[in-house]
Amino acid sequence: MPVSSQDVNITQHNDVYPGIDVNGSLKGAAGGKIVYIAGASRGIGAATAHAYALAGCAGLFLTARSLDTITSVASSIHSSLTADSSRELVIETDAVDVTDLKAVGESVKRCVEKFGRIDVLIVNAGYMEPWMNIADCDPIGWWKVLEVNLGGVFNLVHHAVPSLLKTQGHIILLSSVGAQKIGPGASAYGCSKHALNRFAEYIHCEYNAQGIKVFSIHPGGVVTELSSVAPHLLPYLVDTAELPGYTMVRLSSGSEDWLSGRYISCNWDLDELAKRRREIEDGDLLKNRLDVGSLA
Repeated sequence: MPVSSQDVNITQHNDVYPGIDVNGSLKGAAGGKIVYIAGASRGIGAATAHAYALAGCAGLFLTARSLDTITSVASSIHSSLTADSSRELVIETDAVDVTDLKAVGESVKRCVEKFGRIDVLIVNAGYMEPWMNIADCDPIGWWKVLEVNLGGVFNLVHHAVPSLLKTQGHIILLSSVGAQKIGPGASAYGCSKHALNRFAEYIHCEYNAQGIKVFSIHPGGVVTELSSVAPHLLPYLVDTAELPGYTMVRLSSGSEDWLSGRYISCNWDLDELAKRRREIEDGDLLKNRLDVGSLA
Protein backbone atom coordinates (compact mmCIF):
# COMPACT_ATOMS: atom_id res chain seq x y z
CA MET A 1 0.00 0.00 0.00
CA PRO A 2 1.51 3.41 -0.95
CA VAL A 3 2.43 5.82 1.82
CA SER A 4 -0.22 8.52 2.18
CA SER A 5 0.69 12.11 1.34
CA GLN A 6 2.01 14.17 4.22
CA ASP A 7 0.92 17.47 2.76
CA VAL A 8 -2.47 19.18 2.93
CA ASN A 9 -4.71 19.55 -0.10
CA ILE A 10 -5.27 23.31 0.08
CA THR A 11 -3.89 26.36 -1.71
CA GLN A 12 -0.12 26.69 -1.36
CA HIS A 13 1.63 30.06 -1.27
CA ASN A 14 5.20 31.13 -2.01
CA ASP A 15 4.87 34.73 -0.89
CA VAL A 16 2.73 37.00 1.29
CA TYR A 17 -1.01 36.66 0.64
CA PRO A 18 -3.96 38.72 2.01
CA GLY A 19 -4.56 36.45 5.00
CA ILE A 20 -1.13 37.16 6.48
CA ASP A 21 -0.47 40.71 5.26
CA VAL A 22 0.77 42.82 8.18
CA ASN A 23 0.03 45.93 6.10
CA GLY A 24 -3.53 44.77 5.49
CA SER A 25 -5.58 42.18 7.36
CA LEU A 26 -2.95 41.84 10.10
CA LYS A 27 -2.28 45.53 10.60
CA GLY A 28 -1.57 46.03 14.31
CA ALA A 29 -1.81 42.28 15.00
CA ALA A 30 1.32 42.34 17.18
CA GLY A 31 0.35 45.57 18.92
CA GLY A 32 2.08 46.03 22.28
CA LYS A 33 3.78 42.62 22.27
CA ILE A 34 7.29 41.80 23.42
CA VAL A 35 8.91 39.35 21.00
CA TYR A 36 12.09 37.36 21.64
CA ILE A 37 13.65 36.06 18.41
CA ALA A 38 16.61 33.67 18.43
CA GLY A 39 18.55 33.49 15.16
CA ALA A 40 17.55 36.99 14.08
CA SER A 41 20.71 38.03 12.27
CA ARG A 42 19.70 37.22 8.69
CA GLY A 43 17.23 35.48 6.39
CA ILE A 44 14.04 34.25 8.02
CA GLY A 45 14.93 35.57 11.47
CA ALA A 46 15.62 39.09 10.21
CA ALA A 47 12.47 39.08 8.05
CA THR A 48 10.44 37.93 11.05
CA ALA A 49 11.79 40.80 13.17
CA HIS A 50 10.77 43.24 10.42
CA ALA A 51 7.31 41.62 10.22
CA TYR A 52 6.63 42.04 13.93
CA ALA A 53 7.87 45.62 13.81
CA LEU A 54 5.47 46.39 10.96
CA ALA A 55 2.67 44.64 12.86
CA GLY A 56 3.06 47.00 15.80
CA CYS A 57 5.03 45.13 18.47
CA ALA A 58 6.29 47.23 21.36
CA GLY A 59 9.61 45.49 21.87
CA LEU A 60 11.99 43.18 20.05
CA PHE A 61 14.74 41.21 21.77
CA LEU A 62 16.96 39.91 18.96
CA THR A 63 19.69 37.34 19.48
CA ALA A 64 22.32 35.60 17.39
CA ARG A 65 25.87 34.40 17.88
CA SER A 66 27.31 37.63 16.45
CA LEU A 67 26.31 40.98 17.92
CA ASP A 68 27.37 42.90 14.79
CA THR A 69 24.89 41.14 12.53
CA ILE A 70 21.86 41.64 14.77
CA THR A 71 22.82 45.25 15.46
CA SER A 72 22.63 45.76 11.69
CA VAL A 73 19.15 44.20 11.62
CA ALA A 74 18.00 46.46 14.45
CA SER A 75 19.30 49.53 12.60
CA SER A 76 17.51 48.45 9.44
CA ILE A 77 14.21 48.05 11.31
CA HIS A 78 14.51 51.48 12.93
CA SER A 79 15.26 53.03 9.55
CA SER A 80 12.21 51.40 7.98
CA LEU A 81 9.97 52.89 10.68
CA THR A 82 11.28 56.46 10.53
CA ALA A 83 8.33 57.52 8.39
CA ASP A 84 5.99 56.64 11.26
CA SER A 85 6.99 59.07 13.97
CA SER A 86 4.20 57.84 16.25
CA ARG A 87 5.79 54.43 16.68
CA GLU A 88 7.80 53.72 19.79
CA LEU A 89 9.59 50.45 19.17
CA VAL A 90 12.37 49.41 21.52
CA ILE A 91 14.89 46.92 20.15
CA GLU A 92 17.47 45.15 22.29
CA THR A 93 20.18 42.89 20.88
CA ASP A 94 22.14 40.11 22.56
CA ALA A 95 24.90 37.77 21.40
CA VAL A 96 24.19 34.25 22.62
CA ASP A 97 24.82 30.67 21.51
CA VAL A 98 21.62 28.68 21.99
CA THR A 99 23.59 25.56 22.94
CA ASP A 100 24.96 27.34 26.04
CA LEU A 101 22.27 26.68 28.66
CA LYS A 102 23.62 29.25 31.13
CA ALA A 103 24.05 31.96 28.50
CA VAL A 104 20.53 31.36 27.21
CA GLY A 105 19.15 31.70 30.73
CA GLU A 106 20.99 34.98 31.21
CA SER A 107 19.71 36.24 27.85
CA VAL A 108 16.09 35.45 28.69
CA LYS A 109 16.57 37.13 32.08
CA ARG A 110 17.92 40.28 30.39
CA CYS A 111 14.88 40.37 28.11
CA VAL A 112 12.47 40.11 31.05
CA GLU A 113 14.42 42.71 33.04
CA LYS A 114 14.29 45.11 30.09
CA PHE A 115 10.69 44.62 29.00
CA GLY A 116 9.04 43.01 32.02
CA ARG A 117 7.80 39.99 30.10
CA ILE A 118 7.92 37.85 26.94
CA ASP A 119 4.75 37.50 24.87
CA VAL A 120 6.17 35.60 21.89
CA LEU A 121 9.22 33.31 21.74
CA ILE A 122 10.48 32.47 18.25
CA VAL A 123 13.24 29.87 18.05
CA ASN A 124 14.81 30.23 14.61
CA ALA A 125 18.37 29.11 15.43
CA GLY A 126 19.37 26.08 13.38
CA TYR A 127 22.29 24.12 11.98
CA MET A 128 22.86 21.71 9.10
CA GLU A 129 25.89 19.60 8.20
CA PRO A 130 26.65 18.62 4.58
CA TRP A 131 24.45 15.68 3.66
CA MET A 132 26.28 12.36 3.94
CA ASN A 133 25.23 8.79 4.63
CA ILE A 134 25.50 7.57 8.20
CA ALA A 135 28.72 5.58 7.78
CA ASP A 136 30.40 8.42 5.90
CA CYS A 137 29.43 11.42 8.01
CA ASP A 138 31.40 13.08 10.80
CA PRO A 139 29.84 11.79 14.07
CA ILE A 140 30.70 15.00 15.88
CA GLY A 141 29.00 17.04 13.17
CA TRP A 142 25.99 14.69 13.23
CA TRP A 143 25.48 15.27 16.95
CA LYS A 144 26.03 19.02 16.59
CA VAL A 145 22.92 19.17 14.41
CA LEU A 146 20.92 17.61 17.24
CA GLU A 147 22.63 19.81 19.82
CA VAL A 148 21.60 23.01 18.04
CA ASN A 149 18.27 22.07 16.45
CA LEU A 150 16.85 20.27 19.45
CA GLY A 151 19.08 21.05 22.44
CA GLY A 152 19.18 24.78 21.66
CA VAL A 153 15.40 24.85 21.34
CA PHE A 154 15.03 23.08 24.69
CA ASN A 155 17.35 25.61 26.35
CA LEU A 156 15.27 28.58 25.20
CA VAL A 157 11.91 27.02 26.00
CA HIS A 158 13.16 25.82 29.40
CA HIS A 159 14.15 29.34 30.44
CA ALA A 160 11.32 31.27 28.77
CA VAL A 161 8.35 29.22 30.00
CA PRO A 162 8.05 30.99 33.40
CA SER A 163 7.57 34.36 31.67
CA LEU A 164 5.31 32.90 28.97
CA LEU A 165 3.08 31.38 31.64
CA LYS A 166 2.49 34.87 33.05
CA THR A 167 1.56 36.29 29.65
CA GLN A 168 -0.16 33.14 28.34
CA GLY A 169 2.11 33.65 25.39
CA HIS A 170 3.08 31.93 22.17
CA ILE A 171 6.06 29.75 21.21
CA ILE A 172 6.98 29.19 17.56
CA LEU A 173 9.59 26.58 16.69
CA LEU A 174 11.20 26.55 13.25
CA SER A 175 10.90 22.99 12.00
CA SER A 176 11.03 21.78 8.39
CA VAL A 177 9.19 19.68 5.85
CA GLY A 178 12.38 17.61 6.13
CA ALA A 179 10.89 16.21 9.33
CA GLN A 180 8.35 14.36 7.19
CA LYS A 181 10.62 13.19 4.41
CA ILE A 182 13.37 10.54 4.32
CA GLY A 183 16.27 10.68 1.88
CA PRO A 184 19.92 9.58 1.91
CA GLY A 185 22.28 11.82 3.84
CA ALA A 186 19.74 13.80 5.85
CA SER A 187 19.50 11.65 8.96
CA ALA A 188 20.75 14.26 11.45
CA TYR A 189 18.68 17.14 10.14
CA GLY A 190 15.55 15.05 9.56
CA CYS A 191 15.72 13.44 13.00
CA SER A 192 16.26 16.80 14.70
CA LYS A 193 13.23 18.38 13.03
CA HIS A 194 11.02 15.33 13.52
CA ALA A 195 11.89 15.37 17.22
CA LEU A 196 11.20 19.11 17.29
CA ASN A 197 7.63 18.51 16.13
CA ARG A 198 7.18 16.01 18.95
CA PHE A 199 8.72 18.45 21.42
CA ALA A 200 6.05 20.99 20.44
CA GLU A 201 3.42 18.38 21.29
CA TYR A 202 4.98 17.94 24.73
CA ILE A 203 5.01 21.70 25.34
CA HIS A 204 1.32 21.77 24.45
CA CYS A 205 0.60 18.77 26.68
CA GLU A 206 2.33 20.29 29.70
CA TYR A 207 1.45 23.98 29.39
CA ASN A 208 -1.56 24.59 27.14
CA ALA A 209 -4.01 24.33 30.02
CA GLN A 210 -2.06 27.17 31.64
CA GLY A 211 -2.32 29.33 28.55
CA ILE A 212 0.82 28.75 26.48
CA LYS A 213 0.32 28.11 22.77
CA VAL A 214 2.98 26.45 20.61
CA PHE A 215 3.43 25.80 16.90
CA SER A 216 6.10 23.86 15.02
CA ILE A 217 6.33 25.32 11.55
CA HIS A 218 7.85 24.57 8.18
CA PRO A 219 8.92 28.06 7.03
CA GLY A 220 8.68 27.17 3.36
CA GLY A 221 11.53 26.75 0.90
CA VAL A 222 13.60 29.85 1.60
CA VAL A 223 17.18 30.38 0.45
CA THR A 224 19.28 30.86 3.60
CA GLU A 225 22.90 30.47 4.62
CA LEU A 226 21.90 27.12 6.12
CA SER A 227 20.71 25.83 2.75
CA SER A 228 24.16 26.37 1.21
CA VAL A 229 25.31 23.00 2.58
CA ALA A 230 22.64 21.22 0.52
CA PRO A 231 22.91 22.80 -2.96
CA HIS A 232 20.76 20.07 -4.51
CA LEU A 233 17.79 21.64 -2.70
CA LEU A 234 18.17 25.07 -4.32
CA PRO A 235 15.66 24.42 -7.16
CA TYR A 236 12.99 23.88 -4.49
CA LEU A 237 13.78 27.03 -2.49
CA VAL A 238 11.36 29.41 -4.19
CA ASP A 239 9.62 31.08 -1.24
CA THR A 240 10.23 34.55 0.19
CA ALA A 241 11.50 35.10 3.74
CA GLU A 242 8.47 37.32 4.32
CA LEU A 243 6.13 34.32 3.93
CA PRO A 244 7.17 32.69 7.24
CA GLY A 245 7.72 36.04 8.96
CA TYR A 246 4.20 37.26 8.26
CA THR A 247 2.74 33.82 8.98
CA MET A 248 4.30 33.86 12.45
CA VAL A 249 2.65 37.20 13.18
CA ARG A 250 -0.71 35.64 12.43
CA LEU A 251 0.00 32.49 14.44
CA SER A 252 0.80 34.58 17.51
CA SER A 253 -2.17 36.90 17.03
CA GLY A 254 -4.57 34.48 18.74
CA SER A 255 -6.65 33.53 15.71
CA GLU A 256 -4.92 30.17 15.29
CA ASP A 257 -4.64 29.14 18.96
CA TRP A 258 -6.75 26.08 18.14
CA LEU A 259 -3.76 24.75 16.16
CA SER A 260 -1.49 24.75 19.22
CA GLY A 261 0.70 21.66 19.50
CA ARG A 262 0.57 20.94 15.78
CA TYR A 263 2.88 21.09 12.75
CA ILE A 264 2.01 23.81 10.23
CA SER A 265 3.54 24.67 6.87
CA CYS A 266 3.79 28.37 6.09
CA ASN A 267 2.95 27.47 2.50
CA TRP A 268 -0.57 26.49 3.57
CA ASP A 269 -3.35 29.04 3.19
CA LEU A 270 -4.41 29.59 6.81
CA ASP A 271 -7.89 30.81 5.86
CA GLU A 272 -8.57 27.56 4.02
CA LEU A 273 -7.01 25.55 6.84
CA ALA A 274 -9.39 27.20 9.33
CA LYS A 275 -12.35 25.95 7.30
CA ARG A 276 -11.17 22.41 8.07
CA ARG A 277 -10.82 23.02 11.79
CA ARG A 278 -13.41 20.45 12.81
CA GLU A 279 -11.78 17.79 10.64
CA ILE A 280 -8.37 18.57 12.13
CA GLU A 281 -9.56 18.62 15.73
CA ASP A 282 -11.79 15.53 15.45
CA GLY A 283 -8.96 13.53 13.87
CA ASP A 284 -6.27 15.12 16.06
CA LEU A 285 -4.36 15.74 12.83
CA LEU A 286 -1.05 17.47 12.00
CA LYS A 287 0.85 15.61 14.69
CA ASN A 288 3.60 12.97 14.69
CA ARG A 289 2.01 9.54 14.53
CA LEU A 290 2.90 5.92 13.79
CA ASP A 291 0.83 4.90 10.76
CA VAL A 292 -0.39 1.37 11.45
CA GLY A 293 -2.96 1.49 8.65
CA SER A 294 -5.13 -1.60 8.45
CA LEU A 295 -3.23 -3.19 11.37
CA ALA A 296 -5.27 -1.08 13.81
